[in-house]
Amino acid sequence: TEEIQYHLPPEVDNPHVQLELPVERPLKPLIERLKTISPHVLIEGSMKGELTIRIDGDAASIRTFYSKLVPRFENCHDESDTDATCVVKVDSKKLNACLHWQTTMMRLVHRAVIAMVENEILALHVEIINADFGYLTYYVPVHFLSPNELD
Repeated sequence: TEEIQYHLPPEVDNPHVQLELPVERPLKPLIERLKTISPHVLIEGSMKGELTIRIDGDAASIRTFYSKLVPRFENCHDESDTDATCVVKVDSKKLNACLHWQTTMMRLVHRAVIAMVENEILALHVEIINADFGYLTYYVPVHFLSPNELD
């Protein structure tokens, strides 16, 4: 019973941004390519349904845009703020490992939601088609971004 705390999910603040990921456009192939160029990926999300994945390297800067994503307002930091935005910087290899479900069990996924808490956590919540089976939640640590790095 003393060890149960090591098996519970981390306590995190409510997300600033939550977006439903497109099932028909998996992120894994993109992240696999980007991780060969940069060890870190910046993910920018907005409650307007926009997601930008970018890397900024010495030789190149690459940005990929996703639009018309479904924002999820329930349990958000401010459930009425449709202009909320969030930027997180994550390790590209860790993010790629968390997206492995997109290659192995994509046909079993009902919904996938990305939730971002600035300078704290990136969470991927994957719901399986059969609700009785359950869900997967991945918690990806983020690198701290100072205000001048957010631009």
